[in-house]
Amino acid sequence: MTHPFSRRAVLLGLAATSGVALTKPQHAFAALDDQPFAFLTETEARMLAALCDTLIPEDEYPSASQAGVVDFIDLQMAGPYGHGEGLYMKGPFFEGKPSQGYQLPLLPSELMREGLSRLEQAESGFALMEDARRNDVVTAMSEGELDMGDLPSDAFFDEVWKLTNQGFFADPIYGGNENYAGWRMVGFPGAHAYYQSFVDKHNVAYPKAPMGINHQPGGDGGLPVAPVRKEP
Repeated sequence: MTHPFSRRAVLLGLAATSGVALTKPQHAFAALDDQPFAFLTETEARMLAALCDTLIPEDEYPSASQAGVVDFIDLQMAGPYGHGEGLYMKGPFFEGKPSQGYQLPLLPSELMREGLSRLEQAESGFALMEDARRNDVVTAMSEGELDMGDLPSDAFFDEVWKLTNQGFFADPIYGGNENYAGWRMVGFPGAHAYYQSFVDKHNVAYPKAPMGINHQPGGDGGLPVAPVRKEP
């Protein structure tokens, strides 16, 4: 099921309400910017953007939503991962230990939808909260102390945290890491074919811009490259 609003409209609308200027630089899924989300509703997309931006806020680098993380999560929820491909989803279900991995009787897409719904029930207007209040809510969620009924808030937080990191740092071919924002932050050069001329050099920045698997030449958006740490 799709929804009659575009990714660009939702995320630009979020930026307008927060007073943040948001541009959508060229990326692998740029053609989808004016298309409906594949999984998320408008309300869910705004909440998820606010939640992800609390985890990775804007500084000299883009925030999570500015780097396409909401697009990444939307595509994941609509695809095999969201449908539980590779997960054993038959009972019985018991309360597991963290070391045992995913233990909930919900598909990842069901967890995302249910978690966002219960977050709004627990903290009405979450997407429009002041940063300090939203930080407190997310902290409580991460510690399992936010009342989300029979859904463990820390399990939902862990899922969003994992997907936010993946969307910010994975190859842009998967829909996030727009304009290599995550790679520029950590100084990762990406999927260049050869490093032979640079293999013996240490503690100096790699001179080429980041390049992904499906790299399409375009403007670099003026994003800075992380400084290289030098050993004393």
